[in-house]
Amino acid sequence: MKSSVKKRMGLQSKLYFILLIPLIVIGVIVLWTTNQSIQNASLSTMQLNNETLAKNTAQLLDKSAVKSLNTNSSEQSSEYKQLRNELNTLRLQTGILYIYMYNRVGNEWKITVDGAAWDDKDYSPFGTPVSFTLKETEEKLKQGETVTTDITTDPEWGTMFSSFTPIKDTDGTIIGYLGIDRSLSSVTEVYEHTLPEAYRLVIPVISIILIISIAAMMLVTRRILRQVRFIKNTLEQVADGNLTVTSSQVTYDQLGEISKLTNKMVEAMSNMIVDIQSSSSTLQHASENIVVTTEGTLHQTEELSRTLQQIADVSINQADQAVESVQQSDRLGQTLDEVGSHVQQFTDTAHHLNEVRNQVASEHELLLEKGRESALRIKQMQRMSHALTEKSREAANIGQQVQGIVKQTQILSFNASIEASRAGEAGKGFSVVAHEMGQLAQQSALSIREIDEILRSFVEQIEQMGDQFDENIKTVNEQEVQISVCLQSVDKVTQVSQEVQELAAHLAQLTAEMQEVRHSVDQHLNHTASAAQQTAGMTEDVSASAQKQALAVKELSEVARNLTTLSNNLQRHADQFRVKNAE
Repeated sequence: MKSSVKKRMGLQSKLYFILLIPLIVIGVIVLWTTNQSIQNASLSTMQLNNETLAKNTAQLLDKSAVKSLNTNSSEQSSEYKQLRNELNTLRLQTGILYIYMYNRVGNEWKITVDGAAWDDKDYSPFGTPVSFTLKETEEKLKQGETVTTDITTDPEWGTMFSSFTPIKDTDGTIIGYLGIDRSLSSVTEVYEHTLPEAYRLVIPVISIILIISIAAMMLVTRRILRQVRFIKNTLEQVADGNLTVTSSQVTYDQLGEISKLTNKMVEAMSNMIVDIQSSSSTLQHASENIVVTTEGTLHQTEELSRTLQQIADVSINQADQAVESVQQSDRLGQTLDEVGSHVQQFTDTAHHLNEVRNQVASEHELLLEKGRESALRIKQMQRMSHALTEKSREAANIGQQVQGIVKQTQILSFNASIEASRAGEAGKGFSVVAHEMGQLAQQSALSIREIDEILRSFVEQIEQMGDQFDENIKTVNEQEVQISVCLQSVDKVTQVSQEVQELAAHLAQLTAEMQEVRHSVDQHLNHTASAAQQTAGMTEDVSASAQKQALAVKELSEVARNLTTLSNNLQRHADQFRVKNAE
């Protein structure tokens, strides 16, 4: 239990970590973006202000002084001094880095007025050449446009940007150009002043968003973990054999679908186990009935064998008596005078032969009746075997349905693993669930394979029983035919016995004629001996068939015991599961 708590807490911590890190990263990105935006906005604002300052200054300059300076090019002129004083004053008032005027003379750009202080020895004298870093700036100035450059780095003046604008006369003619350079430090001052204000606005908003996001994250995570906990508890109880448990559906996402599918799988497994228990009980009762029936059949077969042995002994005695009668008939001619004394003995022999015939006939009829009863029992067992085969096939079909459910569970586990791998770190919890479902599906598949093997072995045993039943029925039919032949032979013996009785009744009166009919009597006696021998042979065949039937019944009894063992094993495997119907 402690290990499961640790795993659950580990999964919860991971989910919190996975969801919290992006929020923190987003907050950092927002702050960095705010910083960059303010910095860019400060630069854009200063560039726009510098460009506006250049335009306004160009409009406020004395156009006549500019024209005069272009005509009288001298630093000693009053126009030069006037313009330099104006530019120097503007530089000091606005805090710009550098301001100057220049003009285009031929193909060259030259400074006309440097707005530096008068005591600045490093100022640019009149006519100092001017060069532009970008040709695009030069082309735009030629077209009369105002240009503001990007930030550049000068070895002497440091990081700065510049704005250039044409100085136009009242009629729109360009009479000169004005340039203003501004240091990046002014932009930094604006940036450092604006950034705290922006942070005071952005940080509370980000904090509120983080708090709301964390609260929502905790609610969603707890709901997900609760659903995972329900599914895990359900699968653990199913693994312990409890099929009465159900998984509660808390969420209505993929985890909720997994919980619903888990309940369907448990219900299907429960129905399958109930069917297996019912089938195994039926199979167990049927196998017990088969054992009882085979024991009764075996007992009857043994009695039949003993009866056939008695019939064989009687038939042998009858054959011996017939041989003896033939010998007596041979001596009949010599002992004709002794015929009178032997007439009564001959009559008794005829009566005894008739009794033996009646006994043989009754034994044959009894044997025929028992053979028919045995055939009926075997047919009944054969019908029971067919019913067991159908039940086994139904159980196998149920196993195939469960195999389909297990395959769907494996496919669902595989799809959940794919979705978990796509989700990355956020899908590790789903990957654990999918793995446990895959393990359960594999265990279920192994159990179903064992059940299928048991049912397959059971069906093979039943088919062997059916083959034994067919052989037993065939043997019983052959026995019935042989017994019918024996009865026909007994009828012939009856006819002979009746003829002997008639001869014995008239022997006293026909003593004189006995010599003439002796040959006929010999023929009849030989026929009687042949019939007795045939009866004995048939009886031995019937006895051998009865022994074969006894062996078949023993094999059937062994098969029935094996069937009972298999049904008990099947019942034991099914009883490992606890289902609702069983409760």
